[in-house]
Amino acid sequence: MNINKSIKITILFTLVAFTVVAYTLYAPENSEAATAVQSEKKVYSAHADYPVVNNVNELEEHADLIVSGKYTGNRNEYFQTDDQGEVVVKASKSEFQIEQVYKGKQPESVITVVEPAYEDEEAVYTIEGYNLMNNLDNYVLFLAATDTGTYRIVGMYQGQYQIDTNSSVQSLARNSIETVHFEDEQIDHYSSLKKQVFEFLIEENNQSTSAQ
Repeated sequence: MNINKSIKITILFTLVAFTVVAYTLYAPENSEAATAVQSEKKVYSAHADYPVVNNVNELEEHADLIVSGKYTGNRNEYFQTDDQGEVVVKASKSEFQIEQVYKGKQPESVITVVEPAYEDEEAVYTIEGYNLMNNLDNYVLFLAATDTGTYRIVGMYQGQYQIDTNSSVQSLARNSIETVHFEDEQIDHYSSLKKQVFEFLIEENNQSTSAQ
């Protein structure tokens, strides 16, 4: 995938239907975390058409809501089927506890977020390498609202970042669990965006402190 593709790409990944090219067996390489996952479960990776952003400003423009907080541990399957009733996309609906809002109006303190990945006892299904949130880390999410009152992650992997307890973005190693399902060019792209997200959070927190 070329990370310089135009922002004008038609966004086929929506809450109503995730448009996916195909699921294929994907084996992450050069990562201890990836090796651990590989030894336990098969990983099926799919590609989709979605906006690839060049910087955090473009990411912010696509987002209706930017928040930090934690995944509550409550998650349900969210499957999409074709006209014949066959499951073509396996995704998840996850509860997210909001701790701070950086953009948008404060919704309920707990919101439902559609994540483009799913995991069961035998396998992990991911779209564009997205890694499901865990209930140990804090996250900052760039979200788009849907007609059903839930939110979806903006730009697949581009819309989710692990942060530490003081809202600083965690450092990103090449074998990070965040990127365990990524292709090499996605890791470089994500790393660049994550540095900008860190600067974005610093600026937002400084403005919040000055306003008090």
